Amino acid sequence: MQRSKFIVRFSCVLGLAGLFCGAGPTFAQDSEITAGDVVDRATLQAFVLRAKSVVEGFTSLAEALGSFDTFRAEGEWSKGSVYLFVFTTTGLGIFHGADESVEGQNLIDLEDINGVKIVQELISAAAAGGGFVEYFSNNPAVDGDEENGSPKVGYAAPLNVFGQELMIGSGFYPASDEMTAVEHTAWGQLKSGFK
Repeated sequence: MQRSKFIVRFSCVLGLAGLFCGAGPTFAQDSEITAGDVVDRATLQAFVLRAKSVVEGFTSLAEALGSFDTFRAEGEWSKGSVYLFVFTTTGLGIFHGADESVEGQNLIDLEDINGVKIVQELISAAAAGGGFVEYFSNNPAVDGDEENGSPKVGYAAPLNVFGQELMIGSGFYPASDEMTAVEHTAWGQLKSGFK
């Protein structure tokens, strides 16, 4: 029943017109970055670019629809707070590995506590050929951040499948000291920079 609901929603969003095409994908390649390997910007970028390559390699709509079940399942493509998402360039949620309710909704104006328009920034990063976006988001592993969120780094890449301009991305919650430009700098060293 869940799969049928997804297929109907997906069909409505994209018009069920043979969405993905190209060479057949390979899902299990041990040397490739998986969701569980994402720990920094480099692994995040590699993970998203791998997913992009896989999606661009589908040969049929049936393959594409089946892949989203695989992308959603905990494992290679989803691990804890690391999951994939796909949006149109107008902000419409096509796929969200952690929250199916996002699919079919337009989140173009979604913003964090600092006013960062998250989806707009991710779309802009993808339009520039791919890039990182820093924002705050509720981290399920942190109690008490529901209101303000925790620092998160997202990476988005352009995804062009069967004439559809999309954005594919993912994100991770870095350790708190990884978000600052002065990490591991002693106060004395920092102060000496102001002389």
